[in-house]
Amino acid sequence: MVPAAGAAFDVEQARAALGEIACPTPARFEDTELAARAPEPAVRAGFVALAGTIAEPLLDAFAAGRTPVGNVGIGRPASPGRVVGPPADDPAARVVNERYRAENPALLALSLTHDLLWRAQDPDQIEEATLHALGAMVHLQLVARAPAIAHLGTELARRQNSLALTLLDSRLPGHADISVIATDGTGTIPGGAPEMQTADFWSIPFVGAKPPPTPPAAPVLLGRCLERIVAPGTPLPHPLRYDAHLGSWLSEHLGRGWLPVEEQLRAAVALGVVDENDLTSASGLEPRAAARAFAVEGAVACFRSRT
Repeated sequence: MVPAAGAAFDVEQARAALGEIACPTPARFEDTELAARAPEPAVRAGFVALAGTIAEPLLDAFAAGRTPVGNVGIGRPASPGRVVGPPADDPAARVVNERYRAENPALLALSLTHDLLWRAQDPDQIEEATLHALGAMVHLQLVARAPAIAHLGTELARRQNSLALTLLDSRLPGHADISVIATDGTGTIPGGAPEMQTADFWSIPFVGAKPPPTPPAAPVLLGRCLERIVAPGTPLPHPLRYDAHLGSWLSEHLGRGWLPVEEQLRAAVALGVVDENDLTSASGLEPRAAARAFAVEGAVACFRSRT
C-alpha cells in the first residue's frame, strides 16, 4: 500500500495514459472549458477516462459547468483518507488527494464518479452504496478495456481494485450476473478475512450513521448514469431518491448491457477471480490457446509479465 512516486502526470504523460486505455474520445483532453475546470493534466485525463463508461454524463456536465462541483485540482482534502474530496476552505471545489498525485489518471475515474454525485453532507448508507457501486462499475469497465491498469501495483490501484472486486463478487448463488443485493450470496470477498465479509455489495457498511427518516432526493445526473446501466427504455425509479427501492431496482435491472459477458470475463481474469486453470478447464485447450479462445490474452499477460 504505497502510492505511486514522483510528480503528477504532465500533459504528454496524461495523453499517453488515455491512449493506453483506448479512450474513445482522447481529443476531449484539449477541451478549453474542461481544462479551465480541471487544469491539472492528470485530473483532466481522469475525467476524459469517463468517456465511454456509464459515467460519461458526468464528464459532459462537469465540462459544461452543470455540476455543483466547480473545479477539481490536486491538494489536501478536508478528510485526509479520501481519494477525492472537498478541501477545508471550499466546499464547492474538489481536490484529488496529493498522496495520489503521481497515480495513473485512469485510477481516478472511480473516485471522480463518486464525488461529482456526492452531496458532501449528512452521510447516508444508501447514497454511499449507490455511488460506490457506480464507481466500481466504471473501474470494471476500464479494467475490461485495459487490464494493465489493475496491475500497476500502487496503493490507489489496490484501493480501486478491491472495491471493483466486491461488486464483481456480489451475486446470487449459482448466478453469473452481478447483483448489488444478494442477501444469501456467497459474499463480496469469498475466502477473505471474516471481519471484512458481507453477503452482498449493498450491505457493506460504508458509513456508520443510520439512514435519515426521509430518504434524500438523488440528483438528476444520477439518473443519466443509471440510464446507461440498464436496458434502453427501462423506466427509472420515481421519485429518484436514495431509498431501499433504488437498491431493489438496481438489482432487478442491472443486467449485462454495461459490461457484456466477454468484458466481464476480461475484468474477472485481470482481477484474478478467474485464472488460466479455469479457462483450460472450461475449454479443454492448453492455457495460451484458451486465453486466445476467450479473448483474454491481454488480461492473462498481466500475470505472466510479473513472473
